[in-house]
Amino acid sequence: MRADLFVCSGVLIVGLMAACRGDVITPDAGTGTDSGVFRDGGTSDGGMPDPGTETDCDVAAQTGCAAGAVCLRGVLADGGLGNLCFTGECDPVAQNCPEGNRCAYVRHDNVTARRCIPASTGTVAEGGACQSVATAGGDFYDTCAPGLSCTDRSTSSGGSTFTCQRLCHSGEQCTAPRDCIDVLRFEGSHERPRVCGAPGTTCDVLARDCTDSRGCYPSPKSGGVCVTAGTIAEGEPCAYVNDCQEGSACVKDGAGQVCRRLCRAPSGSPGCDSAQTCRPLQDYPGVGVCVR
Repeated sequence: MRADLFVCSGVLIVGLMAACRGDVITPDAGTGTDSGVFRDGGTSDGGMPDPGTETDCDVAAQTGCAAGAVCLRGVLADGGLGNLCFTGECDPVAQNCPEGNRCAYVRHDNVTARRCIPASTGTVAEGGACQSVATAGGDFYDTCAPGLSCTDRSTSSGGSTFTCQRLCHSGEQCTAPRDCIDVLRFEGSHERPRVCGAPGTTCDVLARDCTDSRGCYPSPKSGGVCVTAGTIAEGEPCAYVNDCQEGSACVKDGAGQVCRRLCRAPSGSPGCDSAQTCRPLQDYPGVGVCVR
């Protein structure tokens, strides 16, 4: 299972208007990094992963899905990413399995799904080294304690190591300065759940000073962070702050949850078109978005 920097779970507040919920939207890492935890073993028997149901559900608040379904970032029919309602046995963040069990991602026959398995199968604490284990019946799961997932981490030598990280739906479930920003990608699953991770390289959202091909976006715990830049144009619907093109952010205003261009508040450069006003973002001094 692979982890990639994301930034999501809250709201950018524009004046008195909030975006995407009540904290601050975080950027979507995009494709995820495959930790390889569930790659060894299993044969395909034609089983298919749940494609999810496309909705406007809220991942951080866990609202907008039918009872028993979980709202997660996932792969859309066109190959893009969006919020989807997924069915399954349990919620790995809420850990709502019967007593004595844990909710974990289990791979069987090349399909990975959320299942309730004995809690005794996972004992490694947060930050501890983990691995994938196999059962005689062909199930593969990690060795992490309930609420954690085995995730790859880069090392200073250029390699990677696997450690247990906390699963999350929002930044409130992480210990600062960590945030709910690492997106996981499991083989045989359309789901893109998240774990708590260290924030990426910080930046100035108005100077757009990221040194690589990434964009600088407002982050709830980091001010500005360099993450994968989105492609959605100004004024178009969005879900996460970095769904939008660099220089814009996803906010909620009278038009709904849309991409708005970032500007220096109350005035300065970058500015807005003559027909627009730079409306300040709460908790981001000197930063606003262009609205009519």
